[in-house]
Amino acid sequence: MVNKKLIFALYTLIVVCIGFATIIEKHSGTGFVNEHVYGTWWFAGLWVVLSVAACAYVIRQQLYKRAAVMLLHVAFVVILTGALVTHLFARSGTIRLRTGIPSRTYIDKDGHYQQLPFSLTLKEFSIIYYPGTDAPLDYQSVIQHVGGEDVLVSMNNIGHIDDYRFFQSSFDSDGKGVSLGVSHDPYGIAITYFGYLLLLAGIIATLLSRKTRMHVLYRKATQSLAILLPLAFYASSVHADDGLPVVDKEIAHRLGAINVLYNNRICPLNTVATDFITKLSGSASWEGYSADEIFVSWMIYYSPWEKQKLIRVKNHEVQQLLGINGQWASYCDFLDEYHEYKLKKAVEKQKKGDGSHGGKALMEADEKFHVVEMFYRGQFIKMFPYRSGKAVNWYMPGGQSLPKEIPVKEQFFIKQSMDYLTESIVTGQRDRAYELIAKIKLFQNEMTNNQLPSGNKTKAEIFYNTMRCQKWPVFLALTLSLLVCLALIATTWRGTWFKVLTLSFIVLLATYVMLLLGLRWWLSGHIPVSNGHEVMLFMAWVLLLLTILLRHQFPIVSGFGPLIASFCLLVAMLAGSNSQITPLMPVLQSPLLSIHVMTVMCAYALFALQLLLGVQAFLLIRKKRNDELERVTALSQLLLYPAVFLLAIGIFLGAVWANVSWGNYWSWDPKESWALITLMIYAVPFHIKSVGIFRKPCCYHIYMVGAFLAVIITYFGVNYILGGMHGYI
Repeated sequence: MVNKKLIFALYTLIVVCIGFATIIEKHSGTGFVNEHVYGTWWFAGLWVVLSVAACAYVIRQQLYKRAAVMLLHVAFVVILTGALVTHLFARSGTIRLRTGIPSRTYIDKDGHYQQLPFSLTLKEFSIIYYPGTDAPLDYQSVIQHVGGEDVLVSMNNIGHIDDYRFFQSSFDSDGKGVSLGVSHDPYGIAITYFGYLLLLAGIIATLLSRKTRMHVLYRKATQSLAILLPLAFYASSVHADDGLPVVDKEIAHRLGAINVLYNNRICPLNTVATDFITKLSGSASWEGYSADEIFVSWMIYYSPWEKQKLIRVKNHEVQQLLGINGQWASYCDFLDEYHEYKLKKAVEKQKKGDGSHGGKALMEADEKFHVVEMFYRGQFIKMFPYRSGKAVNWYMPGGQSLPKEIPVKEQFFIKQSMDYLTESIVTGQRDRAYELIAKIKLFQNEMTNNQLPSGNKTKAEIFYNTMRCQKWPVFLALTLSLLVCLALIATTWRGTWFKVLTLSFIVLLATYVMLLLGLRWWLSGHIPVSNGHEVMLFMAWVLLLLTILLRHQFPIVSGFGPLIASFCLLVAMLAGSNSQITPLMPVLQSPLLSIHVMTVMCAYALFALQLLLGVQAFLLIRKKRNDELERVTALSQLLLYPAVFLLAIGIFLGAVWANVSWGNYWSWDPKESWALITLMIYAVPFHIKSVGIFRKPCCYHIYMVGAFLAVIITYFGVNYILGGMHGYI
């Protein structure tokens, strides 16, 4: 009993320490918490004592008679042992190399100079660019060492020399020098990786073993229940002035299909227009005009369009500063009679920390104003490419500071073609406008060696831009999902026709989400799990897929799955800035990243289902429907196995990815720390025999509902409050 209490106390203390450390890191910095928490003897001592106490308890309980469960516990002990060996004996630092100059001296993490047992020479450094752009795809260093072959070091390829590992860190501005990370940890990594393999073997053995509770839970869980959750919906409209000059729809459409460089990728101008209008008004259309029509018309007939009230300002205090009635403002409303920016003083005051409680809304309005300013400076229409060496640089129309290396003929075209196009549009010369648009496309292909996206890809992106800005499918999905839950409450509505309609709705919604993900995958060139918008889309698709697969065995998920998926779509829609497609940073191009994120999000999806099962259980407890309560509890406990196992696999896949990318498999980043906290919290209910309180359904579901707070903090809290290296998702 004493040993059990000691384990529980140490376990809880470690979780609390890690949680508080992430909060302290936000205010005092990473170095502070590494020195005063993660790198201290007492923190390592807590893990050691916990491991020893747990091993003693495992032996006393004779868990070695249950091979699968024993293997899981042994795996975690081995992983912690590897971490301890790394903590005690690993060496790391940074070495600077210049082309042709041998060096063997590196600086360790404490700032001391250390010597390698061999010298290194940088033979070559190069930047690999995305085709047709100057956006870096990868950084590659070729290094030499005496008596060995050349070694390639890139963002996702570690160089190995003897027991030392070298990984790309940074490079000098002249391209003739690099800084490489140095890591020497042959034993800790080997032990840790062996622990990962043991963990995987233990998970597989547990899932296949007949001596676990999973088979009993499965038999208890095969019934159906439902739940009711709230829904919100809103709509708005604005009105344009009469006589507003608008570019011909066909010309705007053709211009929208012209390629530009935007967010470090080549995309149609339609993407820029869609983001521009959505940023200002919250919608990709206005008064029946498409994004292309608004963008091109404003570009040409800027004076009347400056007066159109299509900029949405929600905050009343900001509305007063602008002197407007209601939430719609024009660009002119942001300027006073002397053409001075009305919000300038308030924004400066806010940046100094002296602003009002409406500071966030003020900064949002300020951002919208400066988006229009960037539009006027031509920063959104880098339309004219020119190859310079391996990179292709893109320039704005009418550029006055073009490099001298560009021939006079090409310079003239860049400076004058858009003026001629504008003249053709204003004077109604439609055929001449079409011809000039075609010449711009021809110029782009010649300058990029035909490395532009294909016509089909351009059409697909324009179609995707239309899809991603539509809000009605999300609200429709929420409404129908809610109706399905209401219908499931009424047992008389569960006939064959209802099941067919429900399945049709789920399949249709899954197809819609899959189309969004598929288009993003094709257009971006990478699996779409790199930011918050994509992750929410993927989580919605996983939930819908699980619903389709499990609806026969567990009809209850037909009500829960679509509802949670619809809320995921709502979150994805609200994360509008993340809906833009951007190239991956070089370090994020490892396939391990995609597998890591997808695995973790599958776990979060299952945790979300357990949350709703917990809410449903409270309703059943109140109604004293004990038989159904037992089945709901069994289903929740059954889902706990794949959820925790997927999270564990995802965490350690992330560790392997980090080790491959920057030579360190665990850095106590806030996202890593909270993922570990989530794993530890959800692992507790597995020990139902040791923690007897979980035998009571009420206590179990209270714990599971509360546990989901860790998931919320891990995803939303870390991303938007605590920060860290994982801010991109």
